[in-house]
Amino acid sequence: MKILIVEDDENKRKAIANYIMQTFPKVEIKEANSYLSGVDMAMQYDFDLLLLDMSIPNFDGKDNKNSGEKLKNGGELIIQELLDEKIQFHCTIITQYETFNNESLESIDRRLKRICGNQYHGCIRYNTNNDQWKELLKNNIENVINSYCR
Repeated sequence: MKILIVEDDENKRKAIANYIMQTFPKVEIKEANSYLSGVDMAMQYDFDLLLLDMSIPNFDGKDNKNSGEKLKNGGELIIQELLDEKIQFHCTIITQYETFNNESLESIDRRLKRICGNQYHGCIRYNTNNDQWKELLKNNIENVINSYCR
């Protein structure tokens, strides 16, 4: 199984990647830091699952500087770009925030389920204060492995 993590926060990205590697040692993980690098990698490679942050910069900058405007719904924009290009993918949103552009995560979740159908595997709230996200992520990955992996 191959997973792409699109996340600009290095600590969060490492925590997610380390947890996946410990729990699923055979999973191959690639990482992107921005909207543009995430879209580029998702279009170039055949990933089984995309783990997308919602709030990401527009493009990669040196040492996370000069990376353009922060896109508050960047993960959703990646999904829309892949749908527009008719790229086959499976994705999950993993984010620390509850609202984006004055819209609740629950509302975004409902919209993505409607737009993406079975390509979308829900939202996970990442939280450094508890490990609930880990169990949700484990279940999410197991669901993709059991249902969709080749």
